Amino acid sequence: MITQEVKERLIADYPKFEDMTRKFYKKEISIADYKGQSGAFGSYAERGAETGMSRWRFNGGRITRDQMQFLAGAIRKYNLKHVHFTTGQCLQMHGLDGETILSLFKECYEHGIYNRGAGGDNPSNLVASILRGIDPRETFDITPYATAIGEYILEQMFFIKIPRKFKMGIDNGFDSTPHATFKDLGFNLNKHNTFDVYACGGIGPNPRIGIPVARDVAPEDVLYHVKAMLMVFANHGNFKNRGKARTRYMPADMGGAEAFIKVYEETLNMVKEVENLTVDPARYAYEITKSGKRDDSVLNHRIHRQKQEGLYYVEYHPVGGDADVEHLLAALDYAVTLDQVEARIAPDEAIFFINLTADEARKIASLTDDSAVNDFRRSVSCVGATVCQIGMQDSNGLLKAIFTHLDEKGIDTKKLPRLHISGCPHSCGTHQIGEIGFHGSVKLVDKKPQPAFILVDGGSEHMGSENFGKMAGNIVFTKIPEFMEALANILNEAPEPDFGSWRLTHKSEYMNLIKSFE
Repeated sequence: MITQEVKERLIADYPKFEDMTRKFYKKEISIADYKGQSGAFGSYAERGAETGMSRWRFNGGRITRDQMQFLAGAIRKYNLKHVHFTTGQCLQMHGLDGETILSLFKECYEHGIYNRGAGGDNPSNLVASILRGIDPRETFDITPYATAIGEYILEQMFFIKIPRKFKMGIDNGFDSTPHATFKDLGFNLNKHNTFDVYACGGIGPNPRIGIPVARDVAPEDVLYHVKAMLMVFANHGNFKNRGKARTRYMPADMGGAEAFIKVYEETLNMVKEVENLTVDPARYAYEITKSGKRDDSVLNHRIHRQKQEGLYYVEYHPVGGDADVEHLLAALDYAVTLDQVEARIAPDEAIFFINLTADEARKIASLTDDSAVNDFRRSVSCVGATVCQIGMQDSNGLLKAIFTHLDEKGIDTKKLPRLHISGCPHSCGTHQIGEIGFHGSVKLVDKKPQPAFILVDGGSEHMGSENFGKMAGNIVFTKIPEFMEALANILNEAPEPDFGSWRLTHKSEYMNLIKSFE
């Protein structure tokens, strides 16, 4: 568990954050100078520099009942209008003034939400399988080890200086959304109930699949690998060129994958010799004692069965991860009245309410009835350029424009795949691992620059078939909804059950369709 000493460290430099934030919103320091410091406290200024964002860090996306109650209270107290579920299993509150940002940082801390290090050159929030501990398919519960890693990195950021952000993922062997095989460090549970460890992966500019650095690692040894990788990054990462400061550039700089693995193994052995980081799962485990009466009539595209007898979970996936505040509040208000219910933010910008009886699941689903109805409606988008300082185009606006257009045309979208849309090449919307991805760009039309998006084809996040998509076209913003309409019409007339199946034998037709909209 997080020690009192670590908790004190997490709030000790709040006065520094307070001072810089007040100066920034009084226009006494620049956007660049503020960004370089505020990210470490989970906050960035938004486009226009009049408002800012507060990022709430939840270990593996888990939100306890007390935290749900606090969240609902904060939404009402500060009249929060823009609540966004992120691909890093965090919450982002947008459109805030400086004093609200400061107040939320302190209040979050009082409720065990530690936003220190939720941005900047620090280890990011650990992304973990959303169904850990409740998945009927799993044979091993990774929860204690995910919790241990998430808490450990909060401590380590004060002792190890790394050149850039450091992203980690851990999965239960079935759920690919933590992207464990292409994170800076990832733990993939295998059939032996041990972990295969991958390092130096990542999406964004120059994406890389992770290098396998260890096989069949005992779960209780995961922290040795976390410490070893942080030390290698600190000692061999690029502190001079931020553009090449992520771990995925290290192996080439060190002489190749074999050279990197050699250094990694030497560092790991040293850590094992001098530190005791063995995880005692009993310190982090918690038991779900609740049960209910099995009633599978409740099952649908949003409600699914847990491995616990008579319990179910409900998915709430709003458009682009932007919650309808009134629906979210209604669900939170009801959930906090229930026994052992918690929420978990998913890496695809949804929130799951778990440990529900069938009747409780029906109620939660009814309170969040604006949720996605199929996989296409579960499409992923970052917040985009209307909010983000570095975003090139309005990714969230594009997704909503696509949905609105297809709705107005009455198009059946059941065969369309999930879209992944980023406002720029940095892949906050995970465009590189979607069957269809888009990232913001500019295109000259009649010698005039127009908002556009690069279409990325053929990505996959699925374990064993991971692949980064390739650029297939550059389409102006206004034509993309029509492109999706044309694609849907083709799919709906085809015998194949979905886009993926159709694309396997119709790739040339698909490429020609893209070209016709360029």
